[in-house]
Amino acid sequence: MFAGADIAATARLNWLGGCPRPRFEDDVWSFVGWADAPVQMKVTEKNVLFDRITHRPWRVVAKELALAWIATQDERVLALPRARRLPRHPRTIYARVYHLTFWLNWLHERRITTLAAVTQDHCEAFLREYGVVRDKETGTVLRNKAGGSLRTVVSAMQDITDYGELLSADRHRPGFRPWGARSPRVVTGAPSRPQVVIKTEPLGDEVLRPLLTTCLHLVDVLGPRIVDLRTQLQTERESWRNVEWSRNLRDGDRLAALVEEHLRTRQPLPRIEDFQVTKRLRLGWDPKDPLLTANFQRLLRPTGHRDIHKALFAQARPLLEEAVAEVGTEYLWCRDPADAPRADTGELIPWSLPLSNRAADALIRIASHACTVATSALTGMRSSELMELTVGCRRTDDADDTGLARHRLVSKVVKGRLWGGEVDEWVVIEEVVRVIALAEQLTDAGPGQPLFGPFNGFNSNGAMTWLRQWVASPAGRRMGLEPIPDEPVHPRRLRRTLSVEMAARPGGLLATKVHFKHLQVATSEGYAGRAAPRPSFTTSGGRRRRRRSSSGPSRHTGSSNRARCPLAREPTRCWLPFALSRRNWPTTSWARRRWSPTGRSSCC
Repeated sequence: MFAGADIAATARLNWLGGCPRPRFEDDVWSFVGWADAPVQMKVTEKNVLFDRITHRPWRVVAKELALAWIATQDERVLALPRARRLPRHPRTIYARVYHLTFWLNWLHERRITTLAAVTQDHCEAFLREYGVVRDKETGTVLRNKAGGSLRTVVSAMQDITDYGELLSADRHRPGFRPWGARSPRVVTGAPSRPQVVIKTEPLGDEVLRPLLTTCLHLVDVLGPRIVDLRTQLQTERESWRNVEWSRNLRDGDRLAALVEEHLRTRQPLPRIEDFQVTKRLRLGWDPKDPLLTANFQRLLRPTGHRDIHKALFAQARPLLEEAVAEVGTEYLWCRDPADAPRADTGELIPWSLPLSNRAADALIRIASHACTVATSALTGMRSSELMELTVGCRRTDDADDTGLARHRLVSKVVKGRLWGGEVDEWVVIEEVVRVIALAEQLTDAGPGQPLFGPFNGFNSNGAMTWLRQWVASPAGRRMGLEPIPDEPVHPRRLRRTLSVEMAARPGGLLATKVHFKHLQVATSEGYAGRAAPRPSFTTSGGRRRRRRSSSGPSRHTGSSNRARCPLAREPTRCWLPFALSRRNWPTTSWARRRWSPTGRSSCC
């Protein structure tokens, strides 16, 4: 039916020039060239795999279904009465083909080679087997899958009948549809209107305070020094690329001149990485050898040699040992660091101990992670919106006569919007601007490219793992940072925490709805934990009672209104006790500036 079709053209997808376009006959459809793909879309999700389907004729069936799901405006799809009219997202196509593959391979394992032989018993047997979670080693059933998680596979199984007229390689027998007219929700037992329950708990002060203290200390205190360190590293590595290296140094006079220069300037000899020390020990070096930690390649760099010849090394060993005994060995970076205040007492101490190349790279990465976490905590942006931030996303309005300035971030809202997202702005506080400015100096991305790039949450070797390890290390302890409790921290929790604090301010519920890009105020109420059951006035009597209650004298009583209005409650705690006081709380200032008739903010 779709033989030779260009998938991008048939589905009307915007495609990047120079990227290969998938064809219908390909066993792997690559959407890497899709121009509107969100940053959070993984590379694996951009490759729809049909080659995992064992029976080749059914690969054609899966391809025709996948193209019909995404190319809903095609005339051949519009002719089908039960076909879906709204195109499915390529990420959804990947998920549906993934589930459909299990069903088709399950049939093939039972030596069923045509879909016409499929019966309702087969469908129910597969769903019983597929609907449980088993132990990978023993195969014992651990639990049943939720009904909502099985809707996709049931829907894909039924689509083989709904799109049957479009399938050319195989189809169900006439009159057969898995589970008949029953919908996937009914089949799986999922409620038709599931109650949305926000299970994400706000983050407590015992976690939030040390977390933001660490992030802002890395950004405001150590950030400029880390940027200088990164610049030095880049300059050093660029110069190394231009060196024409020779293998071994044989000239003893040149080696003696290098050692004498270190002795004259009282500079320690360069030190190798810890893993290189381990490698030397495995090669038979004596653990007590004074030259065990000396970095000869870095010492010989002015000569363009990578190592000392074996004969020369034996001859020059007394000279080298004497130099190590006099000036020692030390890592190259941060040998003479500037002072920086501790986070707890403010005492000035060297901002860093000497660092190796790996430790310097790790510190730069930690600072970048701190920027990501701080941006998430101070803006409440979804992870998809954080990933859409680009270099150059900062916007600042000129200050007027009030001395105030409005700072904004430009990103995209992906959730619930058109494919590719919609460009939008977030009004933020000055701390966020400093965080973004530092993040732009810690990345190699150019203007318009993703600032943070894709990431899988903050845990599992993510941002929080790196931050916790650094704070618990000697480097974090000497800066007076409080350990971050080992509690799950992710963008959803930080978003929920900020929403609760914003909604606690006067007028905060509406500000929460606008800032978090919610489609309904009810969603903001749920975020703030204040959603109350609403009466349903389905009768004329109910509507009359509603009108009478709304026109009663109680609506003019200010005290009763304050008792009922959730926005009149005082916040239970200050969310940034160490950085911002309640008088300059960012969201209140922003909300008043946004909605007040004069357009000016005032302290609350």
